[in-house]
Amino acid sequence: MKKVIVAILMAAMICSLTACGGNNKTGDTSSNTSASAEQADASVSAEEEAKNEPQYEAGVWTDNVYTNTSLGMTFALPEGWQIGTEEEMNAVQDKGQEVTGDTGSADASEAYDLYIYNSSTGSNIAMMAEDMSAFGDITAQEYIESLSQQLSSYADQGITYTMNEIGTKTIGNTEFVSLDGIAEYQSNNIYQCYAVTEMGGKMITMIITGPADQGQAECEAVLASIQPIAQ
Repeated sequence: MKKVIVAILMAAMICSLTACGGNNKTGDTSSNTSASAEQADASVSAEEEAKNEPQYEAGVWTDNVYTNTSLGMTFALPEGWQIGTEEEMNAVQDKGQEVTGDTGSADASEAYDLYIYNSSTGSNIAMMAEDMSAFGDITAQEYIESLSQQLSSYADQGITYTMNEIGTKTIGNTEFVSLDGIAEYQSNNIYQCYAVTEMGGKMITMIITGPADQGQAECEAVLASIQPIAQ
């Protein structure tokens, strides 16, 4: 298969995440005095809860070891894999937009936390954090359900998904809501897994991509190498 297709599809999935928060509905805006007071109290309570909630901090690389204390995980860069830069990730995303027809650039609320890849096999793992404060109270479950619908819409661009049921996956010390399956594009089958968790008003999404069969096994081996640490 063409290894560049793997990178392009991975970027296409990252682009799809931008729209996930857009389905948030606003409530009734009728002006009732008592209701307004209750809403004000609820707003104060929500702010207090947000202050008490653990805040997400991006992971760091020390030589070839990645550590993310917020997620309670650490791992060593696998043999044959490379650490990608944000510039490389942006370049791949631009290629992905050619496939999806998406022309919007990444929002300032989004930040790449992790990007590693194996240039020989095309397998890669990316993780990004998105500030969800503007979209209200959205759970990881709702986010990934919206993502699943968004992925299905790419059939018009010739990308067909066969996804498994939404489940959970523990990575490090954090439980993620997960969705995985196979994307078919130009007769190539690509394994994809999305793992999503919410922390401190941010949605953290890990995107695992690789050629079907071999890539899935390779990426699962990388995930298995991630060790839990104290948060």
